[in-house]
Amino acid sequence: MRRPVLVAAGLAVLLVLGVLMGVALGPVKLDLGTALSAIVSSDDATARVVVWDLRLPRVAAALLVGSCLGLAGCLLQSSARNPLGDPQLFGLGGGAAIVQALAMAGLVQAGTWGILALSVGASLAGAGAIAVFASREGISPARLALIGVSISALAAAAATGILAQARVFSVQSLHFIGGSFTNLTWADVTPALPFVAAGLLLALSVAGSLNAMSLGDRVAASLGAEPVRTRAVAMAASGILGGAAVAVAGLVGFVGLLIPHLARLLVGHDFRAVALVSIPLGAAFMLYADQAARLTFAPSEVPVGLVTALVGAPLMIGVARRVL
Repeated sequence: MRRPVLVAAGLAVLLVLGVLMGVALGPVKLDLGTALSAIVSSDDATARVVVWDLRLPRVAAALLVGSCLGLAGCLLQSSARNPLGDPQLFGLGGGAAIVQALAMAGLVQAGTWGILALSVGASLAGAGAIAVFASREGISPARLALIGVSISALAAAAATGILAQARVFSVQSLHFIGGSFTNLTWADVTPALPFVAAGLLLALSVAGSLNAMSLGDRVAASLGAEPVRTRAVAMAASGILGGAAVAVAGLVGFVGLLIPHLARLLVGHDFRAVALVSIPLGAAFMLYADQAARLTFAPSEVPVGLVTALVGAPLMIGVARRVL
């Protein structure tokens, strides 16, 4: 009991420090007292605009996307029994990427809510395809991962081709393909909240059954876990969460791969504990990755996906060596 409490306390401290960094640091220098005052007071109009209109939406987006990708990766790895499970590596975000590219190119015009709904729907289609392959008898983790990577690569190529054909401004394309929280506003974040809530509810509905799934479909079925339904619901939840993340931040990879493994190191292999830890752990990881992306080469920025890849790619190599 003591270990989960210590983990929760540590994550809470990390999140608070990350939020404070996010609102206080940047091209416009604000001391911590001024930044905190701007959150609750309108005495300093300039500081309030910087904090409320520029920095807090970015912090909120990082927290939201990190939480979504962390939980989505946890759901994928558990339901597919695949340690390489990741929303981007498995291609769940590929459909959402194509929808976003079409929107950026002006070929689809449905408003923020409509584009987000289409992105989530396309991500659900990718989740359905992975669920079909994952349910087949005898498919190895490596083969499933290769299928997912192939789907992801095809979708990324299609999205890149759409952006190139439409001659979308190159920096905007780079931010999307590499993942970025640059210039996000509350209007970009709030439409994702209902979809994230739906994904969380679906994940909660199968949390108890996913522990049994680790024992194999036959044993899980004998324990009343209903493998087909459990896998379908878990994949749907990961599709919704992954699609919402792509719609907000673009293609940010490796977070869903890295976070569940770190969570298991911290709290063991009980899915419910791993899922609960993956949410704040993913949020903290993404928040600090974004701070590194925007502050390391200030005033220039690098895509946040570059930072997550630098951390996540070595982990994928290590995990792949054990399962291939």
